[in-house]
Amino acid sequence: MKTMKKLVAALLVLTMVLALTGTAMAGCKFKEGTWIKFIKNAYAYDAAKDSKKTSVVVRKGSWAKVLEVKGSFAKIQLTPDYYDDDVEEKGKLGNTKVDLEYKGEVYDHAHYWAYWFKTSTIDTIKEVKHMYKYDVTFSNGGNGKSKPFDWKDGKPVALKDEGEWVEDGGTRISKDCMKHVKVTGKTYLHYTPSLSNSYGKAVHKDDKLTYRRVYGFDTRGVCFYGVKYKGKCLFISEKYSKLVK
Repeated sequence: MKTMKKLVAALLVLTMVLALTGTAMAGCKFKEGTWIKFIKNAYAYDAAKDSKKTSVVVRKGSWAKVLEVKGSFAKIQLTPDYYDDDVEEKGKLGNTKVDLEYKGEVYDHAHYWAYWFKTSTIDTIKEVKHMYKYDVTFSNGGNGKSKPFDWKDGKPVALKDEGEWVEDGGTRISKDCMKHVKVTGKTYLHYTPSLSNSYGKAVHKDDKLTYRRVYGFDTRGVCFYGVKYKGKCLFISEKYSKLVK
């Protein structure tokens, strides 16, 4: 009996050592500034605690950057720093504030979205060689986490697919034969090219919508296609759709 108790005690000590070792390794692997990818759909947490789980889910394949590590959790910056000239909009593009400094003086602030994630849901990657280094797709809880990239007379600037911007220059993104947008996964429609201003209705995989030959970008750098749905002019994310004939 004594031998059994000693064996159980030894196993408990070994388990604790392995757990601590795993935590230390995670801390070494995911340092501040490390670029990571999500290797599975991951729930976000408001703090490095199991009890702080939110309804926000980031989709597998997204990439972002580590800000901090605590135990088996890493705080991840999900969207780029964004500064909005409109005073009323400041603070609405993130739950985290960063000071903007010049010669040691703070003159304003930028914002971004950041949450804690379990390190078992992420893996390291090299620094992303892409103009938009953050590429995060929300499987749930994304509503309100981006806005149209620019505005004109109170309306979002959207690119016309004839090769012209609403204001200047532009790039064509489709051939003449691409007249529809096919839905590749359940997603919500929006009044503007962003995760804000939701129409409140979802479309589903294999649904086909009329392409309006208009598109725009949100503050993450994600493209939204302009579509027509039940007589409404709306937008759908490229993350859940593609252009087809």
